[in-house]
Amino acid sequence: MNFTWDNTPFQQFTLVEIPLNLGLSLLIGMMIALVYRVTSRNSVVSRSFLLTIVMLTMVATMVIMVIGNSLIRAFSLIGALSIIRFRTVVKENRDIAFIFFALGAGMASGIGNYALAVYGSATILIFLLLLDFIRFGAPVNRVYLLRFQLAASHDSQSFQTIFDRFLSSYSQLSTKVVRMGQFVEYAYMVRQKRRVREQDFMVELANVEGVEKVSLVADESESEL
Repeated sequence: MNFTWDNTPFQQFTLVEIPLNLGLSLLIGMMIALVYRVTSRNSVVSRSFLLTIVMLTMVATMVIMVIGNSLIRAFSLIGALSIIRFRTVVKENRDIAFIFFALGAGMASGIGNYALAVYGSATILIFLLLLDFIRFGAPVNRVYLLRFQLAASHDSQSFQTIFDRFLSSYSQLSTKVVRMGQFVEYAYMVRQKRRVREQDFMVELANVEGVEKVSLVADESESEL
């Protein structure tokens, strides 16, 4: 059996091109990580993920420099990566998009296409900031999960007037007896009216006689009285 080795010559990079490619990918990766952090103001940002974005950009640059024009080296890399098992669960779809963004920018730097790496990345980053500024895709009125407890001796109609004043729509999810039958806990999916503050609604509801433990949850954030 005869084995053939890859005879494709390695592309020679000068001592100036190597740090230039990696340095450019470092700067672009840092900008991508910075924009990710800015556009994630309402959620917890992992420092590890930010470092991963920067590292991926630089690693992709070095990988492209290694592969060069060799098809065999490209398939060898795919085979090596197929052995690795990634068990980290990506929380949001946008995280995957930023990972591919970092890989693409790193590949552009690796082939020495500086114009594409710089102007392409800058264009995408500017549009991402613009979309975040105009809150593209965000609902006009956010949906909240409302929970509160009402004394069993009080009528459930006592808080309906508050709902009508502050909410554009609401749907009851559950009702259960708590605290040895002294209180009834209600769970509602609610949507507030425009220009209504969460604090105003919660204070009004908490001031209703018999109402306790008011909580309003939206997206992973919680406010409680």
